[in-house]
Amino acid sequence: MQLANALAPYDPLFYEEPLRPENSDAWARLRSQMQVPVATGESLYTRFEFLDLMSKNGADIIQPDICICGGLLEMRKIAAIAEAHYVSVAPHNPMGPLATAVNLHFCAAATNFTILEYLLPSQNPGAEDWLDEPYLPTDGYLQLRPDRPGFGVEVNEEKLKADYVHWERNSSARPDGSTGYI
Repeated sequence: MQLANALAPYDPLFYEEPLRPENSDAWARLRSQMQVPVATGESLYTRFEFLDLMSKNGADIIQPDICICGGLLEMRKIAAIAEAHYVSVAPHNPMGPLATAVNLHFCAAATNFTILEYLLPSQNPGAEDWLDEPYLPTDGYLQLRPDRPGFGVEVNEEKLKADYVHWERNSSARPDGSTGYI
């Protein structure tokens, strides 16, 4: 907290994930002491977890991940809850070019969108060939493609089958069998 508050004069966009995600009361206490916006949510899975956090004023910006929160419709519901609490949305987006295409359309439709985390396809080995034309930034922005159907990209299914490595967020187990930090 001291570091974030010391940086306040430099106007950082936000301070991301300074606490573990599961204690919304601690988030509310932390946020009440912060001089910079607090962002969290990449490890929250349901709209009910986000509602609990926001009803306690625990965040200025939420960061749901479209690949783990239940998809596009569920993320829209989370964004609507955030809007009702005057909270902005900055999607967590480390999963590759197809997730970026979906997130881009979500962001265009969300009235409380702030910024989209973006990973260049070249930073995700093999992913640059998964789509015919992955979204690439122009002057710092990703542009929608209204002249193309769906999410504006075409999936190269053969390349995806050859390169795809299944990933899922898992959690470690502690010696007593309880779930470790996710």
